[in-house]
Amino acid sequence: MQNRLNKELQDLTTGNPLAGVNITPDPNNRLQWMAIVAGPEGTAYQGGKFKLAITFPENYPFKAPFFQFQTKIFHPNINEKGEFCEDMIETKDQWQPTKTVKQVLEKILNILGQVNTDQSLNNQAMEMYKSDKNKFEEFVRSETKKHAS
Repeated sequence: MQNRLNKELQDLTTGNPLAGVNITPDPNNRLQWMAIVAGPEGTAYQGGKFKLAITFPENYPFKAPFFQFQTKIFHPNINEKGEFCEDMIETKDQWQPTKTVKQVLEKILNILGQVNTDQSLNNQAMEMYKSDKNKFEEFVRSETKKHAS
């Protein structure tokens, strides 16, 4: 497992990093990484820097890591605790040992850019998004400036 984590970390930091994502491993806990995710360009999250904790199980890659925003984020597919619908990021039943953290991070970036209206984890955000998208985006920009600057 340690070799796999090292290989993935190297790929994400020096090999082929994802634009807008910086990864830092916890020096005291090899199973904990912190990602800083930049709000994608052209979205209401643009300009924000969101902390995302990545926690690996002891039996990674056979069991999926857990992803949770530490920075408050207002999004229909992310709950108040910063948790995602595991089906959307494929870290539950769809997880395969061949999947990588990078692939999940790409899905997370896509979620920030495109709401899935079938999977609501924040009903207030979903109702606002469905009823008045401009109001939703204005609120997201305000929340992003307040919590993720």
